[in-house]
Amino acid sequence: MKKKIIAGLLATVLSTAAISHTNSIGYVGDGTGGLNFWYGNWHPGTTFNEAEIKITRPDGTTNINAFNLLSQTTPAGLISGVNYFTSSGTGLVPYGSNSQVSSTWQGINYTGLSAGTYTFTYIPLGDAESTLGSGLTPTANWMPMDSVIRSLSITLTTGDLNGDANNNGVLDILEVPSGGTGAAPSPTVVSQGSSTILAYTAVANSATQTVYRSRTTTTWDNMSDGTTQNTQSTTTNLDDWVGRVDQIATANRMLSMVNRGLNFNGVNIVGSTNKMNNGMSGGVGGITLGGIKDLEDGWHIGAGVGQLSTGVRDNGSADVDSTLLNLNGGVKTDEGTVGLSLTHAMNNYKSSRTVGDFANSANTKGTDTWATATFTGNGEDIRPIVGATHGVRRVNGYTESGDVQTARTLATSHEYYTYATLGAEATVAPGVNLQTLHHTDGVNSLALLANAEIDKDTTITGKLLRNVSDNGNSNSMVIGLVKRF
Repeated sequence: MKKKIIAGLLATVLSTAAISHTNSIGYVGDGTGGLNFWYGNWHPGTTFNEAEIKITRPDGTTNINAFNLLSQTTPAGLISGVNYFTSSGTGLVPYGSNSQVSSTWQGINYTGLSAGTYTFTYIPLGDAESTLGSGLTPTANWMPMDSVIRSLSITLTTGDLNGDANNNGVLDILEVPSGGTGAAPSPTVVSQGSSTILAYTAVANSATQTVYRSRTTTTWDNMSDGTTQNTQSTTTNLDDWVGRVDQIATANRMLSMVNRGLNFNGVNIVGSTNKMNNGMSGGVGGITLGGIKDLEDGWHIGAGVGQLSTGVRDNGSADVDSTLLNLNGGVKTDEGTVGLSLTHAMNNYKSSRTVGDFANSANTKGTDTWATATFTGNGEDIRPIVGATHGVRRVNGYTESGDVQTARTLATSHEYYTYATLGAEATVAPGVNLQTLHHTDGVNSLALLANAEIDKDTTITGKLLRNVSDNGNSNSMVIGLVKRF
């Protein structure tokens, strides 16, 4: 008899657990501060609301209201794990994760809510807090399955209240219609996205820099669950950009053509225009000062200084300020005049350049030191000229500023050069000489020299010079004043 009683009690408990109890909660916003709060039970076919719900707001105020919504199908907008939950016994877990299925839902609509933490507490019939009257007996249909379902705190977000609890841009009631399973819906396309990336690869030699360009366009679908799908990329090679990088080297070539004809006797105004074969042009201008002292037995010594400015334009630019120091000397013999000259130039460089949309600039220093020996033969009408020059030009290393895609870093460079000079000078009129020289580094010079004595101690000199080289051409003019003391 005792075993039958125990078996009967166990069957009653299992039967009640199988068909009754509230086992899920959910909440769906309407976008205007309104919220439908739902309780779901295991019992199919429940046709009545029962009991009340107490809401405790973030400011501590409370209200107790009776349930007034009823649904025999899953209310629209409930998404498992987002705004629809069941209990694990110790906390809320996504609906369906413990195989507990709800069949009927009762609910209540709230208005004027704002984001914050709310506590919802189930008030059964006959409870001391119930406003429905005393002596009422609750049924098992809406009995909370445990204390987690009975009273729970929920932090409602702006998305919850706006009806987009998963913040994917789609209203929850559209993602999960009435009667849905509560599972997260299959994502749908809500918009398309795209991006464009330009890639640059810069390669340079001593004269030019080439920028190889490509454009990669990527498109994708933005899905309702916040993911992306159908990503596709297309790469297109664009036209290359090419720009010159030899602005400083070009300035040095211009200086080289002027430097070989400098005179440090008296005051000399120097000016030249240059047209280079790489498309650049510019000129050199400045002044040299110096003097020569005659010694015994035909010897002479001299010294001088100079200041030259070089400007390179077209295909970028370069500016060079040169300060020059010179020592010279020589001796007159029966066969002609031997001359020796040592010059040291201290150069300050500034350069700028562009390649496509990119621009870079640089500042650096350098020196140019060269020694020249010449022999000019005696002759009343024609005088042969031979000579040799050896020098070294240094440009300090530097890193360009500007766009990082094309900025270059160059190491310190040393350029050693040696060339011979062969030519002649002819008198074409009193005080007027014509000079032609060939330099073995590829420069050919033709000069018209003139001088006029103002008095026995003062001479005005002039020089028109045309230089032609493999790198370009220059036209120079020098006007000098020599004063003997």
